[in-house]
Amino acid sequence: MKGMKFNERGDIVPIDIYIVWGAPASGKTTYVREHMEPGDLVVDLDLIKQSLSMQDKTETSDNLLKVAIGVRDYLYNVIETREIECNNVWVVAGLPQKEDREKLMQQLKTDKLIFIDTPIDECIKRAMNDTERKDKKKQRYIIDKWFKQYCYEG
Repeated sequence: MKGMKFNERGDIVPIDIYIVWGAPASGKTTYVREHMEPGDLVVDLDLIKQSLSMQDKTETSDNLLKVAIGVRDYLYNVIETREIECNNVWVVAGLPQKEDREKLMQQLKTDKLIFIDTPIDECIKRAMNDTERKDKKKQRYIIDKWFKQYCYEG
């Protein structure tokens, strides 16, 4: 049944849709990997770009960004209309602005927000030590930019 799943008691219940948000290198993808189950859908723009280009997720060229956003938006539409059969949905996104988080929550019809609250110093340290993140200057820039835009109000 589209948009539904069986829970541990065998009852039919709506699928859970989680929006996991936070700064670059905060641990969003790690969180999802640790909590997801077989049969879950994960929507992560970095991983979509990686899939389209076969490059490391932080080394993908921006020439495919428009295509990757189109794929992500298609998946958002599938989630929004519940034309999906899975256990859970995990949406991984930066979303530093409260209004963007609220808009996505409304679009996907969920109230399950998971904030990965990692301090800027730790995000920078992780990015600098991550061998998949080749352009360290760019990583530092996007982390700084995220924290400058960040607005948390509940």
